[in-house]
Amino acid sequence: MKILFISSCAPGMSVGGIERHIKNLIDYCCQNNHEAFFLLPSCKNDNRERIGNVTIIKKDFLNLSHKKFFDKKEIPVKELKAKSDDFFEFVRNLIKQENIQIVNARNFHTDLPPIFSLMVSMACYLAKVPMIIMMHSFMESEIQKSLVNDLSWEKILCVSKSVTGDCFAKGVSIDKLHTQYLGVNRKIFRPLLDRFWLKKDINVPENSKIILHASRIIDFKKDILKEKGIITLLEAFSQIVSKDPLFRLVIAVASPPKHLKAEFHRALDRMKGYIQLHNIEQKVFVKEFSLEDMPLVYNGSDLFVLASENETFGQVYIEAMACGIPVIGTNVGGVPEIIMDGYNGFLISPANPSILAQKIEEVFNNEQIRKNFIDNGFKVVRRKFSSERQFSNMFNYLSKL
Repeated sequence: MKILFISSCAPGMSVGGIERHIKNLIDYCCQNNHEAFFLLPSCKNDNRERIGNVTIIKKDFLNLSHKKFFDKKEIPVKELKAKSDDFFEFVRNLIKQENIQIVNARNFHTDLPPIFSLMVSMACYLAKVPMIIMMHSFMESEIQKSLVNDLSWEKILCVSKSVTGDCFAKGVSIDKLHTQYLGVNRKIFRPLLDRFWLKKDINVPENSKIILHASRIIDFKKDILKEKGIITLLEAFSQIVSKDPLFRLVIAVASPPKHLKAEFHRALDRMKGYIQLHNIEQKVFVKEFSLEDMPLVYNGSDLFVLASENETFGQVYIEAMACGIPVIGTNVGGVPEIIMDGYNGFLISPANPSILAQKIEEVFNNEQIRKNFIDNGFKVVRRKFSSERQFSNMFNYLSKL
């Protein structure tokens, strides 16, 4: 079974949930001898690489620049037409030349302009090849609902039951829907790595108590600092930092691709403004880390917090649990499918800094709670969220189409 996976997010360009998923999927296909093609955006030049049965193709037509017109981010019309035309021709020829049997498009309803969904639909229709969309995000606009409901997707895979339920509520046939969780590579994200790497990297005492947050900080359509709970976390941290001189907050962010650097630095400046507002500059560290760094970052931390106001899944929760770090999340979207309140972490309501501050202190002050969260986090990841288990389930499902 030859599958073509298409994504506008690529490892090396960012380290969000989709990028992590793509990297894990490539590794899994290489290790398990699955014949797969990955069509991804190029960082610099177009290239094609073969690793065993896996072919990775990077093309510039999946890189789209955004310009500001009347306070809105838009893609120049000429660029959009040229790149979508190139995309259609390339996909149509690749399907024919490589005898592709399934096309799997990642988050096309939100991550690419609508013309790309139409183009992949036409290419698959002409080749009589089934196409599948993997949804990492909720449908929000009418055009997104139309792209998911009205195009001829054979199946719609959703990263959580929350996304599946949202699709069903917005008109998608239940027969098309399938929940396909993401997973974590437990060989890479694991405990007992260097506990002091992070503390040396940010130059803090070895007995510091580190609270870690990791997320994207740029999004053209949303107030991402608010959505990812960073503003809430900074306010919560300001309430507890004076109670223990060892508290430190690390906000791990991904290095942006070149075309997003300006947007990235604007977001950084805004975040630093909130840090100054709370007078916590000496205790907060905002730092760029690569995906390869993240296992060491988790291992060097004492608590992971992502207090999102909207979250379809939360890859970083399962990575933190796999590394033996207790977690605090919010009772939104797919997060309760990962965290069971009081069992393997705390679940709180979003946008509530006072409650978040209380729960942070509780994890640090109650060793039994901390131990239970760590032990039960390992169990949840092992039983439910290993990448090996989830990818095996996915390929078994696709093989029956």
